[in-house]
Amino acid sequence: MRYLMSKAACIGLYGAIAGICMVSAPPVAAQDAVDMEQPCNLDLRIDDSVDWRGLYGRGYEVFGSGESFEPVSVAIVHEGRPCEFFLTAAPITGGENALTGPGDPLYYDLLMTTSGPSVISQEYFGTATSRIKGEFQHGRGSQSATLYVSIPGNQFVRGGTYDGQLILRLFRDGDEGPQLAAEAPLAILAPVASVLKIESPDFPQGTRQNNIDLGDLSREARRSVDFDIMSNADVGVTFQSANNGMLAHNAGAPGIKYQISFQGQDIDMSGSSSAGRINHAPTRTSRSIPIEIVVPAPSGLPAAGKYNDVLTVTFTAE
Repeated sequence: MRYLMSKAACIGLYGAIAGICMVSAPPVAAQDAVDMEQPCNLDLRIDDSVDWRGLYGRGYEVFGSGESFEPVSVAIVHEGRPCEFFLTAAPITGGENALTGPGDPLYYDLLMTTSGPSVISQEYFGTATSRIKGEFQHGRGSQSATLYVSIPGNQFVRGGTYDGQLILRLFRDGDEGPQLAAEAPLAILAPVASVLKIESPDFPQGTRQNNIDLGDLSREARRSVDFDIMSNADVGVTFQSANNGMLAHNAGAPGIKYQISFQGQDIDMSGSSSAGRINHAPTRTSRSIPIEIVVPAPSGLPAAGKYNDVLTVTFTAE
């Protein structure tokens, strides 16, 4: 257990919980007689909200593996008779410590230190491991500590804004059992960026352009280009042809029209660009997206020479 003390002290904790330094204000001697006649009055002051910035200040990153924390300042104010107290926390929304948003729950925790243990408990009075205990002598004083919001990695959720609330409860603890002295809500807001990873065996070593040989164009030609996509969002796809869907002859002879097939649908390349869409469920498993290029068999014999076009395919996480 971790202890808050009424004087500045480094307190060792039992078990695997590390020690922590707590700072408190000393009692006011002139008020001692008055304070001894008053009951133990406790108040709780905390930060109202936490904006999750993440390791690089961009919010929660589904592809990130680093661990980061957001601090929460807590102060307990006391006046009156000596008393013992403990602090614990519980989720308000959803019955579990999870943020809600456009996708699956994004789980979080509130820790005593960056290595734990958790302050959150489903029990109203907390548990032996979730309680932060301490005591005050008579008079006036305060004690402060820093808690840490953690959002563990490897949660592959859909991009968007996630939020939730928990409540911190402060109890007086005595012979008559715990009595609620104060409580304060803490809101947590975490943006999750829509991100996209693309790989292709047809674009080796991370290159973004490659030449696709369609072979002999005097007969039907087909070639498939495969992309492996991993994203936590739907993916928009645009196709742009430099020659509006035509393979241009190197010497100016009539070109040869070709077709693009994407997810079983023909893409009209006669304009400056055309768009498609991949409805993508967030998953760490990559999804193979083939794009098929088809050159129909010509009705006559095309002019000898080389034919080419520049086709630009753009994927965008939405």
